[in-house]
Amino acid sequence: MTNRKLANRPNDSPKSSSIGQTAEGFPDDSGQPVEVGEKTVEATRRKLSENPREKLLKEVKQQEDASRLGSE
Repeated sequence: MTNRKLANRPNDSPKSSSIGQTAEGFPDDSGQPVEVGEKTVEATRRKLSENPREKLLKEVKQQEDASRLGSE
């Protein structure tokens, strides 16, 4: 297998190069850390801790009510 490129576009790489972070060694963590506020953390925590069954029942009830009232 050769290391020739498949095309001549700016972001092309050789066929034998690794994809993403599947190569050996340490990953490239050169990105900036994401800043997240306490409000976002708390909202996400609440959303993830909701009971999926209760959430689904609530959504179905809302859709039924909207259908019955003719707003959808």
